[in-house]
Amino acid sequence: MPAPDDWLDRPLHVLNVGRRGYAPLTWRDAWGLAGLAFADADLARWHLERARGARPTAGGRAGPGRAGGPPRRPGLALVTLPAADLRAREEWLQAVLAAGAARVAFDLATHGPPPPATFELTGALLAEVVSHKRGLACL
Repeated sequence: MPAPDDWLDRPLHVLNVGRRGYAPLTWRDAWGLAGLAFADADLARWHLERARGARPTAGGRAGPGRAGGPPRRPGLALVTLPAADLRAREEWLQAVLAAGAARVAFDLATHGPPPPATFELTGALLAEVVSHKRGLACL
């Protein structure tokens, strides 16, 4: 399934595990690793809390951490790639490729009735970003 048509024109929220630069959190399924990108900020926050070890609730807020302890991954953060920031998109996609993820999943839901996530090849997205940066995108 292709990426959303407006993925370059809207803010995207990504989960990052590094303190410097992009170090994307990836998701593994039967086809391998995928980078995670979210247009839905609430869904991104839900994934952030889940990855930190908290128990997310249906409203997007997190309950106490497992066994009442602190989050397991305190360095994990939500990063917003601003709308039309092609440099940030390119750097994030390069980090996704470096992490070994050949695909990007947009708005992946792993709780409740899942809306259909869209998957796109990371290389194809990177080519689209680079063509827009160079003004070569077809109209």
